[in-house]
Amino acid sequence: MEHLLTIVGPTAVGKTALTVQLATYLHTAVISGDAYQVYRGLSIGTAKPTVEERAGIPHYLIDICNPDDSYNVADFQEAASHYIKKMNADGHIPILSGGTGLYVQALLEGYQFSDRPPNQKLRHFLDGLVAEKGQTGLQAYAQELAAKKGINLPFTDKHRLYRTIELIDAGDTASLLAPRKQGLIYDGPVIGLKRERSALYDRINRRVDSMVEQGLFTEVAGLLEAGLSPDAQSLTGIGYREIVAYYKGLLSKEEAIEAIKKHTRHFAKRQITWYKRMPYITWLSIDEDMTDIDIFEQAKKLVKGRFDDFIR
Repeated sequence: MEHLLTIVGPTAVGKTALTVQLATYLHTAVISGDAYQVYRGLSIGTAKPTVEERAGIPHYLIDICNPDDSYNVADFQEAASHYIKKMNADGHIPILSGGTGLYVQALLEGYQFSDRPPNQKLRHFLDGLVAEKGQTGLQAYAQELAAKKGINLPFTDKHRLYRTIELIDAGDTASLLAPRKQGLIYDGPVIGLKRERSALYDRINRRVDSMVEQGLFTEVAGLLEAGLSPDAQSLTGIGYREIVAYYKGLLSKEEAIEAIKKHTRHFAKRQITWYKRMPYITWLSIDEDMTDIDIFEQAKKLVKGRFDDFIR
């Protein structure tokens, strides 16, 4: 088995700081497990680690796509697997740092995905469904189809719902019903960070305020002015879709900011629920009086016994 250290947890919990500290400690690189940090030009709203925050540590799967490109879990799995294999061959233990539960779980458990090409005619129909009934209508349609096939849909985003409907329509449901191998396919601890919920929500609210101060509205305006469609996949992420709604005149600036906070809190709650499906996670509870050094020392204890040969 190839070696991999994984850091997971809800948004704003503190993954970036710990990941960089552990990467420095292990003399290794980081693989981002985020579905939106892949896009160039989307930095503030994705909480993409800055050059200063990366502290000279190589980060892979960041800024690899144009903002009008599509990107999915199968693309991530293929690319991440490549870097894990390469770094192991070079004698390094890569660190996967992720907040997108499906992406992380698919990689760690070896999900198998269909290579069936997109059905453009069906997608055109689904575009019309979304235009008429919105995201709620799309979810209801997907849930109805999935229920008839005994398939559970734990996700709600448009891209994955389109793909699931596509596979069900084609009768290609094997990967949906039994998408994974048994157990983890990588050797190494999966460390989960958690905070008391009110403390986490406070961090989320403060992070959104900081994003706005850093120029989140200007970032989105620049993307739209450059010709990026407001319906692009990259702009469906939290922090972007709300500001697109602001520029369409559907929300005031204050309403958009509050919507980002609310949707991010709800997203964090969904992330926590998702990670409960991954029993191999070792959780590290963070108290408000703990410093980054304290968190690192706790995490280091989980790493030392597993990767002693790689600690220089």
